[in-house]
Amino acid sequence: MSDNDGGDRAPLPEQAQGRAHSGWQPGLWADRLIEQAGVGVTVLDRDGVVLYYNAWAAEHLDRKPEYIGEDVRRRHRRAVTNPRFDAMTALFENGRTEPVRYVARPYGKTTILVTVSPVRVGGELVGFSQIVLLKDEVQELCRRFDESGRESFEREMLPHGWSDTDGSDTDEARGD
Repeated sequence: MSDNDGGDRAPLPEQAQGRAHSGWQPGLWADRLIEQAGVGVTVLDRDGVVLYYNAWAAEHLDRKPEYIGEDVRRRHRRAVTNPRFDAMTALFENGRTEPVRYVARPYGKTTILVTVSPVRVGGELVGFSQIVLLKDEVQELCRRFDESGRESFEREMLPHGWSDTDGSDTDEARGD
């Protein structure tokens, strides 16, 4: 079952491929997943009209309620951005299934890492998702990992830290 309506429906492709629990009904909480993902999420229809953005995007990017229902091209600040956007969407319209990834500095000082993916339903291109991370946040996480491995993250997550007294849970012992 792939919907909230309780009707008999074919399993989702993800369920048929064993990548989702057979009883999972994503419609029951998929909107919460997108809203609380911890990254910027913007959804556009196939014409480039903004359908949705999550709270993270509103806090970190130029997203405002009046942008909903508007063509994203009207909000791009640099002249080169719209031809690039059109070229990217043409790739998806011509069958590209892999995401397009790029780095941008749309606001002059904040560098973002962007992944734009086609959204297809029944094989038809219906729109695009844009996922955004802040470069500074990603770099800081990588710096911390390079300095201490998982230790600094485990100190934050585990109430009493993590003590590896016998060495059995080291990265090397597990092959990490």
